[in-house]
Amino acid sequence: MKPPRSLKITDEKIGSGRQVVPGDVAVCHYRCTRAKGDIVFDSDRDGPHPIRVGGRDCFVVLELGLLGMQVGGRRKIVVPPNLTYDERKTFTEIPENAMLIYTLSLIELSEKWDPEMEARLR
Repeated sequence: MKPPRSLKITDEKIGSGRQVVPGDVAVCHYRCTRAKGDIVFDSDRDGPHPIRVGGRDCFVVLELGLLGMQVGGRRKIVVPPNLTYDERKTFTEIPENAMLIYTLSLIELSEKWDPEMEARLR
């Protein structure tokens, strides 16, 4: 799983411990805003959210942004309009030309949901 070059991922805080790899269950907080600052969605209301990295059961940019993170880390992900297609399907109020900004905070890495996935992706 390699992020597209147009996806801008910036570490705001480096965590510690092992890095997130495909097959992990990463528990995180996330916030998605438009470039103007309007919140599109936010995990703070429901508490930390588990994401199966590589499971394709959430927005792809969340999975890509989690790769390589460590517990306690925080990242900013700037998503250009050409990569927001999944978000626009779910949140129809997002215009086609919208740039989205995600903030991810990794809370914990729990058990692997697919311990063989990383080896299969090599």
